[in-house]
Amino acid sequence: MSWARGTAVSDAPDRTRSGTRRTVALWLATCLAGFVALAGWSLASPAGSSPDDDYHLASIWCAQGIDQDSCRSVEGKPDERAVPYLASGAGICYGGDFSASGACQDQFTSLEPEVTTSHGNWGGAYPPYFYALMSVFVGTDVPTAVLTMRLVNSLLAVVLVAGLAALLPRRRRALAAVPLVLTAVPLSMSVLASTNPSSWAVLGAALLWPALYVAYEAEGRRRLGLAAFAVLAAFIGSGSRADGCLFVLMSVALVLILRVRHLRRAPLVTGAALVCFALAAAIFLSSGHASALTEGFGYTRPELTDTQLLLINLSSLPTLWLGVFGSGPLGRAGWLDTPFPPMISMLTIAAWFGLLLQGWRQVFPAKLVGLGLVGAALFVHPIYLLMQSHVLVGEGVQPRYVLPILTIFTGLCLLGARGVTLRLSPAAYWGVVAALGLAHAVSLHIQMRRYVTGLDVSKILFGDDLEWWWDSAPSATTVWVLASLGFVWLTAAVLRPTMLAPHEEPREGRT
Repeated sequence: MSWARGTAVSDAPDRTRSGTRRTVALWLATCLAGFVALAGWSLASPAGSSPDDDYHLASIWCAQGIDQDSCRSVEGKPDERAVPYLASGAGICYGGDFSASGACQDQFTSLEPEVTTSHGNWGGAYPPYFYALMSVFVGTDVPTAVLTMRLVNSLLAVVLVAGLAALLPRRRRALAAVPLVLTAVPLSMSVLASTNPSSWAVLGAALLWPALYVAYEAEGRRRLGLAAFAVLAAFIGSGSRADGCLFVLMSVALVLILRVRHLRRAPLVTGAALVCFALAAAIFLSSGHASALTEGFGYTRPELTDTQLLLINLSSLPTLWLGVFGSGPLGRAGWLDTPFPPMISMLTIAAWFGLLLQGWRQVFPAKLVGLGLVGAALFVHPIYLLMQSHVLVGEGVQPRYVLPILTIFTGLCLLGARGVTLRLSPAAYWGVVAALGLAHAVSLHIQMRRYVTGLDVSKILFGDDLEWWWDSAPSATTVWVLASLGFVWLTAAVLRPTMLAPHEEPREGRT
């Protein structure tokens, strides 16, 4: 008996080390799976295919000022710059026609900055930080440089989400990744893996509020780490675009309202929240793009009265929210020219709304206040922009502008008093993983097919008939399969802690 006890005691450290190694291996495998899934979207389309890439690529190429190799001045025209073909609107030859592949870019062989444009950030319309980081990877080979930027942006998203998950206690860990996964397909995946600054707006909004919220209940180094992470997330969100600053301000105000009783008990966290608020306010006030929030987008619908416009926009507003999940004409990817079949939105909305219902099983006063405020923002933010510009839904305001708010709303729905409310039966767990995995695989396939051959070709595998693909990348079929499997792994791993064990009763706070 004593030998048996001695053996058990001596084996305990080995079992602990083995468990730790297994946990670390699973953690790294999940991070790798997330990166592979995003990398699939990075590779799925040619340079210029992200929304407004004519503006954003030119801004990146000119982010470090006048340069003879990448961004030249135009004599007598101080508001214009000369950039390479594929870093300008001239390179987006496939835009608007989903039957046109990316092969039309082969005609643009010049590497010199020859195309003049006034469409860029050298006037300071956007915060400069996103463009400044991406400009580090500018090179003469525009497609390779764009792909590198997309992969870096994808890696940044994985590192930030994994960093927050590591800092959060186990019972709150789902707040780091689950809201992003539930709202990922197809819009968020395409944005996070792009050269569009909206990627940072989504990340900042999704990661800031849980870091600040949980910091108030954490202690010691965890509290310090979460407070520091919140400041970093605030910079990421504010450094994206003017409305990214507003999402940061909203997130900070939301947490301060939810944690009003704890403000004096955690002065370090409150100080970090005020730093986040001041940082976002300073960047917002220095951004020229902030004028769009007060002056509109520069075009109007004069034939409609204010009352008519308001009623039409209120009735059409759900198309903006559902567009996040690939529904309708506003749910199209790229330049709104890559349509997705209704099954995509059916699967993603069913999974998202089903888990939101799980989250609503438990409510408490602070949660109700937060849901009310963020729910109101889902109405007020787009309606204000539409009314200020006197335009209709779909004219100037797109689903990616409400995606950060929807991600915050999703996280708040899952919030519990002590942990998260999400507890899934094995059948529900596998159903959600299957639904999101299938929706992701189909939407990524359509995104790739649209550019490699055009959507006038309908085949499952990408064979020898490709009209466009990257020179040094793995085959298109390999990329699609690996990215699809990576997303399934990511979804399964992120939701796995929420699955009930056999015969276990759902109890809030166990996750």
